[in-house]
Amino acid sequence: MTIALKRISEWIRWQRVPVRGLRILQPKRETIVVVSYAVFYVLAAGICGWLVKHYPQPLLGSAGFTEDAWYALLFKIGLLLVVPAAWFLRQGYRITDLLPTWKFEFRSVVSIVLSFLAGLSLNLGRIHFITEAAGGFSTADLIARFGIGIVLPLFMAGIPEEFVYRGILQTRLELQFGRIFAILTTALLFTCWHLPTRFLLARGVEGSAGDFGSVLMGTGIPVFVVGLIFGLSWDRYRSILPLIAAHWGIDIIPQIVGFLGVRY
Repeated sequence: MTIALKRISEWIRWQRVPVRGLRILQPKRETIVVVSYAVFYVLAAGICGWLVKHYPQPLLGSAGFTEDAWYALLFKIGLLLVVPAAWFLRQGYRITDLLPTWKFEFRSVVSIVLSFLAGLSLNLGRIHFITEAAGGFSTADLIARFGIGIVLPLFMAGIPEEFVYRGILQTRLELQFGRIFAILTTALLFTCWHLPTRFLLARGVEGSAGDFGSVLMGTGIPVFVVGLIFGLSWDRYRSILPLIAAHWGIDIIPQIVGFLGVRY
C-alpha cells in the first residue's frame, strides 16, 4: 500500500521538464513585470470594451465584438502578441526557450493535430450557424471570411494567450511560488481579462451585458476551467504547441460565425 501511494504521488508530481530546467534569466524581476502586465491587461480589456461599445470598428461588418478592430487588432494582436514578444526577445530569449521538449517527429505532429481537432470539436454544435448563413454571400466573399476566420484566431488567441499566460507568466510564478500557486493564479488572471469586455458587450452564450452573474457563468467559469486544464498540461508536459493548436481550434468556428454576421 505504501509503495502504491508513493508511486501515485510520484506520478502526480512528475514533470517532463522541472521549472528550474527552463531558461529564465531574471526570475524575480521578470515575475514582477509579467504579473504587472497581466493586471494591466485586465484594465486594458475594460478600455477596449468601452471603445468597441462607443466607437465600433467591425471587420468585414462582423457581428461579434471579438471581430472588431479594437479588440482583434489592438487589444489582442497588439497588446498580447506584439508587445510581449518584443519584450521577450529584448530580454535575450529565443522562441526555442518555449519549446523545451519539442522534437520534429511523428508523434509530436500527431499530438498537435489531435489537439487542434479536440479544440475544434468543442464548437461543432455551432456549425449550423455557418451553413445557414453561408448562402447569403458570394463565393469570393465567403472564401475571404472563412480564410480570415481561420487564420485570425491563431494570431489573436492561440499564440498570444498561450505564449503569455502559460509560457511566460505561469513559468515564472512557478519558479517563485510553486506549481499550485502558479496554475491557480495564472488561470485566475487569464479569466479576469475576459470579463470586462463581456460585461460591456456580451450577449447569448457568454452572458448578458450589464449582468455580471450571467457573464461569470457564461464566460468566467468556463474560461477558468479551460485555464486550469491548459495550466496543468503546461506544468506537466511543457508542450506549448499542442496548447496553441487546441486554443486555435476552439476559436475558429465562433470566429467564422461572427464574420458571417451571425449573432448568437
